Parts: sequence; structure tokens; C-alpha cells
Amino acid sequence: MNLGLEGRRALVTGSSSGIGEATARMLAGEGATIAVHGRNRERVEKVAAQIGAAGVAVGSLDTDEAAAAVHAQACAALGGPIEILINNAGGSSTGNSSKPPSDIKAADYLANYHGNMLGAVRLVLLALPEMVAAKFGRIVNVSSAVAIQPNNVGVDYSAAKAALNNFTVSLAGSLKGVGVTVNTVTPGVIMVDGLLRFGRARYQDPDMPLEEVTRRMAEERIFQLPPAGRLGQPDEVAMVACMLASPMLGYVTGSNYRVDGGQVRAVI
Repeated sequence: MNLGLEGRRALVTGSSSGIGEATARMLAGEGATIAVHGRNRERVEKVAAQIGAAGVAVGSLDTDEAAAAVHAQACAALGGPIEILINNAGGSSTGNSSKPPSDIKAADYLANYHGNMLGAVRLVLLALPEMVAAKFGRIVNVSSAVAIQPNNVGVDYSAAKAALNNFTVSLAGSLKGVGVTVNTVTPGVIMVDGLLRFGRARYQDPDMPLEEVTRRMAEERIFQLPPAGRLGQPDEVAMVACMLASPMLGYVTGSNYRVDGGQVRAVI
């Protein structure tokens, strides 16, 4: 690809593994200058060294002060304001992926809202003024298929991702004619290390192969294989995120791009 990203400054949150790492790698391959982000410094620095990133931003996004520190680290590493913000950090950390709504505590809803919605919002509020001033910016929020087609379990996570989708559309609609686009990428079930670790822990077998993990989780209806007949790969999500980061796609905003193998049965 040649997406016109040479020299563009990008922060990819949650990029020490999984979809975020794949996106950071792909952007770097397109010539963008990358700040890799995560909570674990060793893992973040390892990825940064592998892809030749400009630097790292380490820390949580759980409070205004923490997000401001990450933003400042990223700008320092990039040598200037963030032009491309990929809000990938998140995921359900409350252990409720198989619990019905009646068994989930209010505090879990709040924790997922902070982790999947407010962290992204905080960084947007910090990066957006400089994007508007420069008349260029690309914001890509990584959501989830369950934001559109929720399961009967793990609703604390899906509700937070639904809020992120809503925020994306509203923000895009408010930024008329300023050169800043805001879009969502919505993955289905993607084969990331965390999914495999979750399955092995759930079935108490540290060596369980992917095929068996997938079969059991589908059997429990934690997820079902989509019409594509397989799990997605991080690079497939990253490719769409990188496309939306391109300066050549200035007419695409307020949109949701599903990378779910046909999992969501809706015409949207």
C-alpha cells in the first residue's frame, strides 16, 4: 500500500500486543512516525524496538491526569502534536464475559466505561485542538461487534463499546470542514493472545490448542464462528485502521467499518 502516511505522527494506544501492535507495525511500514503505548514498559519498549518506533508512551488512561501524561509522552516521542490517534486500548478486564446482566455489579459497568470509552475520550480532547489548528487529523476508535449485536452476557463491556460508537458519530458530525475525520473499526472475534489465554485459563489447560479453545467457547456461546468460518487476524483489522488514517480518505468520517467475518447480521 501507499497511503500517503510518510512522516505522519501517530499514537496507537494499547499497541504492545494484538490489534494495536499490528496497527502500529503497519503504520510504521507505511512510513509513519509511531509512539507505541501500553501499561507494561518492557513489552511496549520491545515492540517499539522491533518496528523502529520513535518512542513510547507508558501508562493508564484511567484518569484525566494519567491520560495527560500519556499524551505528553507521545508528543515528546513524536517530536510534535499527534496527527493520527488510534484509540485501541480497552477490553473487558472485569471477568464478566460469560455473566448475564443480572450478575454484573454496577462498579463493573463503570470500570468498563472508563477503560473502553473515557480513556479514548480523554485522549481525543487532548489531541483534537491541535488537529483542528493544523486542519488535519485522523481519529480511529476500535470498537467491537458486540457494540452493535450484543450477547446476553458480558454486557458491561458491550455497553461501553456502544457508547464509543455513539461518541464517534457525534464527534464526526461536529467537526465540519476542519480536516479532521473520526471513524470506528469494529472487529469481530479476533485471534489475539488474550483470547487464547482466557480460554486456557477458563478450561484450566495451559496447553490447550487454539482449535479446542475455539470449539469450547463457541459451544458455550461465548462467541460463534462467523460466516467466514474462522477467527479474524489482527492484521485484518489493522489494514482497515490504516486505511482510515490515510490523508487520502478525507471524505470518510462518522462511519463504522466492520471487520467481523459477517458476524453482525445487520445492514449498516
